[in-house]
Amino acid sequence: MLDSFERVFDSLPGMGSRNHDRELRQARAAYIGAVRRLNVAMHHFDESGIPLDPGPGPEPYPWTARHVQIMREVHGAFGQLIDRRREWDGLRREWISPH
Repeated sequence: MLDSFERVFDSLPGMGSRNHDRELRQARAAYIGAVRRLNVAMHHFDESGIPLDPGPGPEPYPWTARHVQIMREVHGAFGQLIDRRREWDGLRREWISPH
């Protein structure tokens, strides 16, 4: 996700330390990756036809093992999204300008 210039800059001697700008870029990239994983999971959910409405009878419409797998995928993707956003937010809040 980092462009080639950023990678070269980060790999230069004396520049490759875990400086704050680099950490921010990596946190942002991790957040974007989590957004994309959630998007894929939600697409799978939308296309799956999982019956959420219980139906008219006393027994709910059944879920397949695949339905449960997709719902767990969405659940996990939301958890990752929240974690990555909190990490990125924390890095932005703790930053103090050196100038």
